[in-house]
Amino acid sequence: MKEQKIKSPMYGKEKMGRLVKWFFGLPLIFVLYFTVSLIMPTAASGSRQIMILNILSYLVFIMVTIVVVTKFLGFPFKKMVNQSGYFNYGFFLVGLITMFVLGAGTTFVWMAFRPDSFKFTMGPDFALDALLSLVLVVCAAFLEEVLCRSYIAYFRTDEMETRPRYKLVYCLASAAVFTIFHFQNPEVKGSQAVYSMIFYFIMGFAMMAITLKTKGIEAALGIHIANNLVNAWIFTYPNAALTTNALFTHYDNIGPMMLVQAVLCILASSFAVSVSSRKIVNE
Repeated sequence: MKEQKIKSPMYGKEKMGRLVKWFFGLPLIFVLYFTVSLIMPTAASGSRQIMILNILSYLVFIMVTIVVVTKFLGFPFKKMVNQSGYFNYGFFLVGLITMFVLGAGTTFVWMAFRPDSFKFTMGPDFALDALLSLVLVVCAAFLEEVLCRSYIAYFRTDEMETRPRYKLVYCLASAAVFTIFHFQNPEVKGSQAVYSMIFYFIMGFAMMAITLKTKGIEAALGIHIANNLVNAWIFTYPNAALTTNALFTHYDNIGPMMLVQAVLCILASSFAVSVSSRKIVNE
């Protein structure tokens, strides 16, 4: 008689323990943040005060995330930025510059064809508002990249996935989480909300793909910051999550054509990062 082989479990106790901790780590971050936010001021008059409160809120959120990752999960936070533990400025700048030029440039072209959809609305103290917008955008983008990219990328192991078929799963998971994170945004409402949701899903998928390729969030962070800065500094819109003192207001910012424009900018920026990755890594 042949001996019956006993199948080993898919995950040992150690791996299961890790999965459980990382599964509960994310809700723990939100619980701690909302608990701390109860003692924070919430009343504000004017967009500038609202922006300052949002900056403070994101800073608290980031600090809570760092505490949970380092203390509860026992994971070095610097690896949440890059697997090597060092910030790669090359990837960051390629993503930032490419996306900012494409995002602003294509919208200016759109404005030339549809001038009736835009209005010059820059108010006083633009420089101060631009600085506050920059701080807010950087904080928000960094937090979202850590939670929607790094956290998911390290969910199973201490190293980012390299196998193509498994990368797809991570990209889909990141896209879904990133889309859910934006459900409270004003543009994800009404009859045209589907366009915003499609954009967030595609952006989440693409940002995770380049995160896994570059072994860090720097490129995705650069693209994310640039995308939001174009909206904060140059082209705001009536249903924006936070109204800023931008140069122009775009009154027709949601629709199939705007979706195509935004997706092409994201994909082109991701492609630029992918092309430059060999040169940057070799340097």
